[in-house]
Amino acid sequence: MTVETSTANTSGFDRQHLRDLATGSVTSIAVTLIAVIVVGLSWVGPNFVQASNITIIGTFVAVPMLVAAFAGFALLGGVVDLSIGSMVGFSSCLCATLLGWGWPLATAIPVTLVACMAFGAINATAVVIFGADTIAATLGMLVALRGVCYLMAQPTGSLTAFDTNFYTFTNLTVGPLPLLFVIALAVIVIAAFIVTRTRLGRHVQAAGGDDRAATRAGISVTRVRFGALLLSALGAGIGGILYVGQLGSASNLTGTGLEFQVYAAMMIGGYSILRGGVGNPIGAALGLLVVAGTSNILDVQAISPYFTNIIVGLLLLAAVLLDRLRGGDAYE
Repeated sequence: MTVETSTANTSGFDRQHLRDLATGSVTSIAVTLIAVIVVGLSWVGPNFVQASNITIIGTFVAVPMLVAAFAGFALLGGVVDLSIGSMVGFSSCLCATLLGWGWPLATAIPVTLVACMAFGAINATAVVIFGADTIAATLGMLVALRGVCYLMAQPTGSLTAFDTNFYTFTNLTVGPLPLLFVIALAVIVIAAFIVTRTRLGRHVQAAGGDDRAATRAGISVTRVRFGALLLSALGAGIGGILYVGQLGSASNLTGTGLEFQVYAAMMIGGYSILRGGVGNPIGAALGLLVVAGTSNILDVQAISPYFTNIIVGLLLLAAVLLDRLRGGDAYE
């Protein structure tokens, strides 16, 4: 009797696990990505999956994917960092400036990252220590850093900083895949492992899902959110530096709109911008690939890129609807 009951419970658990997997946000966005690939093959033809086109898509999405892997921890922790786009721009301008002054790359990179994390610490202090509204505080940082970018890039609006070795590294390919895209995928996998399999990941989700319950459980919500905002700034700093390597220059417009690209993809991939503790880095990566694939199809077909905004908007609405149909995926 006990064995039969145990077997029934195990069977019920397996069915529930499979049901959750089939209806989960990551599965939903994976199905959407498959649909984009099918549409690409049907409309564009075999050229859609040719090595050259895969390289283009991988290059386009590599840095945003890397930034999303870091920014996702802040969103999971219950804080929205809208300053990541301007942080990418600031990072690229500062790194390019230092390289233009003759600084070696080995010195310019850590100095740039420290400066980015210093601004991230300002965000974290305002939000976590003084209780400022997350969106208002990071929006202020977004505007301020964009102003800094304009000042640094005067008078032409751009900064040249070509380093042969760095350019070669950031533009290497592994088969049809850009090396930076492969690195971004590796970072996404590591982030997903941390979120789903480690104590740190559970603490971040708990702090974002229910900060009062997390505090009662002995989790330092302040420390978690402060660290998450520092990670978000670090990821944006790395992204800006990689843009300098890819392009051999920086612009006062570098990173403009990146925050919307990243957060739209994360929401499509199952994150919630209104409540923490919900989301998976793999979903964010798939969301970025969906957006990049859609944009690529329209580019190849010479269709106005503004249609991409319409499609992304509809995908966001669909993601919200699916979230409601699944019961909200509230953190437990």
